[in-house]
Amino acid sequence: MQPVDDFVFAANLPYYVTTPILFAVLESKLPLRRAVVMVQREVADRMVAEPGGKDYGVLSVGVQYRGAVKRLFVVPPSAFLPQPGVESAVVLIDCERRPDDRATDEEKFFQVVRAAFSTRRKTLENALASGLGVPKSESADLIRRAGLNPSVRAEALSIADFVRLAEQMGT
Repeated sequence: MQPVDDFVFAANLPYYVTTPILFAVLESKLPLRRAVVMVQREVADRMVAEPGGKDYGVLSVGVQYRGAVKRLFVVPPSAFLPQPGVESAVVLIDCERRPDDRATDEEKFFQVVRAAFSTRRKTLENALASGLGVPKSESADLIRRAGLNPSVRAEALSIADFVRLAEQMGT
């Protein structure tokens, strides 16, 4: 039997376990080429959200860091029996088309992302200070060294911004 060179993950993910399953698959050491998943439309909106939007958050950054994300189509409730009370959407994650910006310490990268979004209405300086236990003055300095304004909010940062910030946190 020949070894499998790559994988394609396809699933209809129930809403309440979408994020843990998706991250488990994307973070696995499997040679994943792409994932095609059907999820609740609101989850799909968060997966494809761009910086600056209300749907942009940890899920957006986490999925987009691992591949190019595209919502393929919406599936109406009438496609199911019994009909759910929500729309679904099919999303493609192309893991072969990852962003060029990569963190040297991905664990630190995701700690920074989670801390930054832990309190959405706080500035990045305050969110990192409370989320990572870094003194506020040190937090502001790290953010400035990453080329960012400490008063910015997490939802305004790109993946490249988070990578630069995580690199500063690791030094």
